[in-house]
Amino acid sequence: MPTGKNANSRAASKRSRREGNKLTPTISIIRIHEPEEASSTVMAVMEQHRQDIRHRAWSYFEQRGQTPGNDWDDWLRAEREILWIPHAEMFEIACTIVLRIAVPGFLPKSLEIMVTPQSLLLQATETHNHGRLEVRLHFCEFGQRLFRRFDLPSPIDVATVSATLDKGILEISADKVRRPALVNS
Repeated sequence: MPTGKNANSRAASKRSRREGNKLTPTISIIRIHEPEEASSTVMAVMEQHRQDIRHRAWSYFEQRGQTPGNDWDDWLRAEREILWIPHAEMFEIACTIVLRIAVPGFLPKSLEIMVTPQSLLLQATETHNHGRLEVRLHFCEFGQRLFRRFDLPSPIDVATVSATLDKGILEISADKVRRPALVNS
């Protein structure tokens, strides 16, 4: 059994390699501390997505000869094509909130996490093309733009947010804000 400095150095090297695989390349995390800035930033992002969907739905309406009656079908089709909403789970471990999100096919460099004390917003854009198959393509459900907003069960410390991507699962963790202890007088 190895002892001393060599055993410690091998263990540290092994741990560093294991951690290094998960942490590189970096996932963009935008931390917003002020509630007013957080609210306006999130609303601006959501409004941009609504505009994109509105334009695409209008395009479908025009392609149908501007015949009324399928407005919701046009809207829902545009929404599905523009935004892909991934499956996710959220849980708590001690004083930490953990969020796992399925993001198959997205690279770490294309992921962007916007963090506020009350919510997390995940966005990503990845190029997906069909090459010469476009002529014969009947449908495609592979998302190019991912978007999901998560309201958190309790406020988090935005400075503690970290994210890793492993086998198509994005894991985001953040410490909950600690409440100051009450002092009896």
